[in-house]
Amino acid sequence: MSLSRWIKQLIAFVILGSIFFVSSPAYASPEVFVNGEYTRNAITIEGRIWVPIRALTDQEWLVYAYDPKTSIASVHDKDNTVTVQLRVGERTATVNGEKVQLDAEVVNKNGLTYVPLRFIAETFGAHLEFNGKDDRVIVRTPTGQAQYETLMQGDLTEARKIALKLTRVNGEAPQLQFGEGYHHFFYTFPEGEALRFTFSAAGYSEHYYEINDEGLAIHKWQMDHVANREWGKKPDFKSYVYFLDEFMASLFTYGLVDAQGNDKEFGKFYYSELKDSVMSIEGENRTDIRPQRD
Repeated sequence: MSLSRWIKQLIAFVILGSIFFVSSPAYASPEVFVNGEYTRNAITIEGRIWVPIRALTDQEWLVYAYDPKTSIASVHDKDNTVTVQLRVGERTATVNGEKVQLDAEVVNKNGLTYVPLRFIAETFGAHLEFNGKDDRVIVRTPTGQAQYETLMQGDLTEARKIALKLTRVNGEAPQLQFGEGYHHFFYTFPEGEALRFTFSAAGYSEHYYEINDEGLAIHKWQMDHVANREWGKKPDFKSYVYFLDEFMASLFTYGLVDAQGNDKEFGKFYYSELKDSVMSIEGENRTDIRPQRD
C-alpha cells in the first residue's frame, strides 16, 4: 500500500473512532457540548461545571492566555471590552478590575486551566442551557449560535455541512464490530432536508441520525453488517440525495434517488483535497426549516 493510501486509511479509522465511540453511558456527568461538539474534559467542582478555557475557543469571541509564573489566566473578548483574570487556587475573579466571587477555586489539571462554565458564559454573553432530563449542558459561542441558526433555518447545503460535523450522540447503540479495508463513506439526506441523514462506512455499518432542538445529532438506527446485528428503527426516505466519498481513490460522486428508485447522478470528480462531504444540488429547496425556539 502506498504512503498516501495508508494515510487515507488511517484518517478513516480516526473518523470512525470519533463517530462510533461517543456513547452516552461513557460520558462524565453531565455531558457538555460546546458548539455541537462534546467536551471530554469537563469536570464538576462543588456541584458546578468547570471546563478548560481552550474548550471555549472561538476567534470571534474570546482570546485567552496563561502566565505560568503568576498562575493567572487572562480572558477577554475580541473587542477587549470585557477582561477577566483568574488565578489558580483562588475563589475570586477580576472582571474589568472588579473582584467577583466564584463558587470554587480555579484549578489547573493535567496542564489545563479550568474556568467556571456558567460564570464565563454569562460574563461574555454565550448561549447556555441545561437539559436536566438528559443531564446535558449546551453552550454556543457567537460563532456557534450563528451556525446553529444556519443549521435550523438557513441555506440547505450549508446546513448539511454543519450537520455532518456535529458530534454524533450514539446513546445505547451497541459497539460495532469493525471490518477491514475501509475505502468509502456514503451519506444520504431526504430530498430538501438537512436535519436527518444516514451514514454508511464502506458497507460494514449503516447509521441514521436526527438533529434535535439542541443542535445535536442523535443516533436512531444502526445496522452492523459485520456482526449481523440491528439496533433502533430504520428510516424510510421516499427520495434522497446522496454523497459518496471513495477516499481511497480520491473520487467523489453525488446524485439523487427518486421515490421510484431511479438514480440520477449529478456529478463525479477526482479530487486532491476534498473539504466538504456535500455538494449543492441545483433546484433543490429546503423543506425542513425549524422555527427558532424562545
